Amino acid sequence: MRDLPFQSAADQLSALASGEVSSEELLEVYLSRIDTHNKKLNAIVTLDVERARRDARHADAQRADGAELGPLHGLPITLKDSYETAGLRTVCGRPDLKDNVPDQDAEAVRRLRTAGAVIIGKTNMPPGNQDVQADNPVFGPTRNPWNTARTSGGSAGGGAVATAAGLTALDFGSEIGGSTRIPAHFNGLYGHKATWRSIPLIGHVPYGPGVGRWAELDLACAGAQVREARDLVPVLHATVGTPERDGGFSYTLAPPRAERLSDFRVAVWTDDPACPVDDDAAAAMDDALSALKAAGAKVEVKPSSLPVSMPASHDVFLRLLFGAFTYDRSGLTPASNAALLARVVQRPRGEAMYALRGTFQSHYSWLQADVVRHEIRQRWTEFFRDYDVVLMPVTPTTAPPHHNKLIDRFGRRIQVAGQSRPYWDQVKWSALANVAGSPATTIPARTGRDGLPVGLQAMGPGGGDLTTIKFAELLGRELAGYQAPPAYV
Repeated sequence: MRDLPFQSAADQLSALASGEVSSEELLEVYLSRIDTHNKKLNAIVTLDVERARRDARHADAQRADGAELGPLHGLPITLKDSYETAGLRTVCGRPDLKDNVPDQDAEAVRRLRTAGAVIIGKTNMPPGNQDVQADNPVFGPTRNPWNTARTSGGSAGGGAVATAAGLTALDFGSEIGGSTRIPAHFNGLYGHKATWRSIPLIGHVPYGPGVGRWAELDLACAGAQVREARDLVPVLHATVGTPERDGGFSYTLAPPRAERLSDFRVAVWTDDPACPVDDDAAAAMDDALSALKAAGAKVEVKPSSLPVSMPASHDVFLRLLFGAFTYDRSGLTPASNAALLARVVQRPRGEAMYALRGTFQSHYSWLQADVVRHEIRQRWTEFFRDYDVVLMPVTPTTAPPHHNKLIDRFGRRIQVAGQSRPYWDQVKWSALANVAGSPATTIPARTGRDGLPVGLQAMGPGGGDLTTIKFAELLGRELAGYQAPPAYV
């Protein structure tokens, strides 16, 4: 059973179906590994052991009885701690919610349970999903299993670490600007952002708890982090679909546009002066280009028809992002407003100014940004008539060191190829897909000079989730693919 916890979810589901392993046995393997490794990594912050064991036994009994089974039947998984879970605390990294125990599941969680998933527990994240590392005043930081001095990434950093280190079969998360893809890149995983609004976020904090649970945060999407790209398919089949309140309207996943790497039409966005990348990211792009050309794929590097520049797209992203976070159940108070203004006075440029502008913008100003967003989405739709995916970096670097400033987000910096760059450069590449509303999948590509994983991402047309996943699966086979962190095998 040594290799079992590192197998793909697809292989584990096959083993469950054949009777090679029971759900109870698989759960106990993960619980044992959590007991051994989680204290050091701090990936899983809340366990639901008794219910998980009960659900695993029930899953095994249903299989034995020949009952109709869902696509995730008997598979032990974890959830990002921003999803409400009935009877299990949902903290979202926020001190004001440290004792919050919802009385109902988020809609996506309900669907995962219906699909047969056995939920082990909840994974760590930053307060209110608002950072590129998983660290908060309630639970502290999550550590990267490749190098515990490095960040896990965020916001779904706990889930990425738990998946990479073999503490769960997969983690179901969310993102608003790369929160599934960035930690997947930092930890050597496949991470997927679903098409905007294809998976309901009812019951996803920060809009929960209370009446806010029925709202869905603008730009935000569900996603998952897995060890093989094909593991994403049953997750989507379990969760994609409009909520009941939409009165029968349905959302259907389109089939992959191609089944062989040679049949994909690939636009490659290698670099950009608005967000330069280091040598590791550039080398990963070179590896991918060589693999695509060797496979006979149609490849064009940074075509002139790209529908938007990175600065223009990111301007809209920041306006919408800070507008979305203006409504936060933790509350915009006079004190928090004063703190924001004080930070802007200290550093009157860059993200601080965008935060000020976005937080206090008029409704008319937000509508202007929303109109531009939809124009950009339409231009991407037209672009994807000629291309199936855009391949690009995820972030400028491998996982940087932990940043110990939980408050002064606007003063942070990262090092990119020996140059000091804004901390929030980390989200610029990923945010392109959030503005477009497109699906995007991270692909483990190589190991960097510092021994840390390097990933790339494929962005596709709206509704083309299975296209980006198939592309990631095929390209991942030619590149590094998932590799378990050596210290945790």
